[in-house]
Amino acid sequence: MEEEQEQENNSTDETSRLKIKEDYISKLPYEVLAQILSIYPLDSGSKAVAIFTGLWNRPCIQHKGRTVKLQDFESIISSFLVNFDENNPLKKPRKLEFHFDRGSIVTASIGLNKKLNLDFSKGKQEFPRQFGWEIVLNTLDFAQPSPYPFSVKTLRLTSVNYLSCELVSSLINKFRYVETLIIDKCNGLRSLKVEGLAKLTNLIVRDCVDLKSVFIQTLELKTLRYGGPLCWFSLKNVMYLEDVMLDFECPGFIHLNHHLYNPLLRAIRDVKVLTFHGWMFKDVFGPLLFSKQNEEHFRFSKLEDLWWVDSCMEDHNINWLFCFLKFCTSLKRLFITIDPRSYSTPSAGDNERPIKVQKGQLRKLKMVKLEGFKEEEDAMLLKERMLEVFGAEPRVVDVSQGMHTRCLIRIPKRQAFGKEKESKRVKFHYKFVEEVEGNGGLCSKHPHMP
Repeated sequence: MEEEQEQENNSTDETSRLKIKEDYISKLPYEVLAQILSIYPLDSGSKAVAIFTGLWNRPCIQHKGRTVKLQDFESIISSFLVNFDENNPLKKPRKLEFHFDRGSIVTASIGLNKKLNLDFSKGKQEFPRQFGWEIVLNTLDFAQPSPYPFSVKTLRLTSVNYLSCELVSSLINKFRYVETLIIDKCNGLRSLKVEGLAKLTNLIVRDCVDLKSVFIQTLELKTLRYGGPLCWFSLKNVMYLEDVMLDFECPGFIHLNHHLYNPLLRAIRDVKVLTFHGWMFKDVFGPLLFSKQNEEHFRFSKLEDLWWVDSCMEDHNINWLFCFLKFCTSLKRLFITIDPRSYSTPSAGDNERPIKVQKGQLRKLKMVKLEGFKEEEDAMLLKERMLEVFGAEPRVVDVSQGMHTRCLIRIPKRQAFGKEKESKRVKFHYKFVEEVEGNGGLCSKHPHMP
């Protein structure tokens, strides 16, 4: 009897599964669907349903036969934030678009985890006029109630120009709890000043092609990621910086005033995570570090993860890398990426004296991860030079597109064959073996890697 009942239940379940083929969710009115989703917290599950039904990206576009004046920007966005119900985020549109005069269009959207995006990229993109921009965050009295019930923690500003920068600043200087600020693709921006007396821990600036100077004054900044033209940096009261990515573009000129970059070098000396380009050390920071005072006393004493990007791994590139590693006495993991598109420093043969590499120690170095190496022999030579210069034998792991992660190991001469046996550049014999999973996370990605 119980078996018959169980078979009947299974049959009923199977029938139910077969019947649920038609999409009933998308047919629900927006108001009903939003009310249902508001019962649950706004997480990835409810967001997936909202995206599937189109509710997530439902915009509110104001035309009304005319455009709104740009001066009305603050009141419009303020109203959008005031009306947003954090406990019922899908009750009203979480994304809106307004057309202002002078061809300006702003798209404002509220995302998960208290994110606010203000994007001006859809507007008229005329020849950008250069401008300076001062951003002040989290300076209001925290004891006083916030003017907005929705507290922004992540703020992303895209394609702000000389017309909109002051209006945006007037709006956001009322925010009190911004932890992450992202400034993206602001053409014409020549100088940037960011002040955040509290809370601001992450600053990202990228693709601002006209930027010449950056001034940062934040008490609690821990992460700085910059991608764009080589520019002057000044960091004041930045005492807790741990994670820095400096993705400078080629300056396009040879003669630099290296002392302008000494404040930046001092500011990053205590970081734990760093991304660097080979040419930056040679052309920008190298002359500073090679001064007698710095060479004897300066150390990246807390640096554990280094991501080094270079155009190739010829002998002179390795020499410059090793010169930098001499200052990284606490390094645990080294990531080397070969990107042919990266700016290439001239070799010693181009009217330049070869650099002398002094021996040092890297006692804590456990792993070197290689990406983009075309010749296996280059990886072998790097491993041998590591042993020769630093007395270090870290695990060397190679990542190649379309192949499994491989580990480079030394083998007895009698097992050598092929290229390994014929090589004149390396002393020992090596081969690559497929890397075994479960190596304690040593082969995980660098925090800055996409």
